[in-house]
Amino acid sequence: MSHLAYLSYELWWALPVVAVQWIVAGRELWRWRRLLLVTVFLATAYLGACDAFALGHGIWRVDPARVVGLYAGPLPLEELVFYFVTNIMAAQGFVMIAGYLRERKSGISRKED
Repeated sequence: MSHLAYLSYELWWALPVVAVQWIVAGRELWRWRRLLLVTVFLATAYLGACDAFALGHGIWRVDPARVVGLYAGPLPLEELVFYFVTNIMAAQGFVMIAGYLRERKSGISRKED
């Protein structure tokens, strides 16, 4: 396995989901883009800080042979990317569900868009 293993696996895992979310609900996601950006940024910063604490205190570790070698303190780039893409998928999923429920409540059909 190469130094790109961790990063490439997480991108292959997450990017298809993010792409499908934008294909299915791009207009709704764009409408809420500012809230999505703030939410994803804050959640990623929080989880990254927690992970950096754990890594820095030896609670767990990441195999240096599996990462690119770019770090923010003890936090490897791959860990930050993992939290970022996970938060994107989750936040966009919530926006999509909220939009669907709003449409159902108001009786608007998706065909009318």
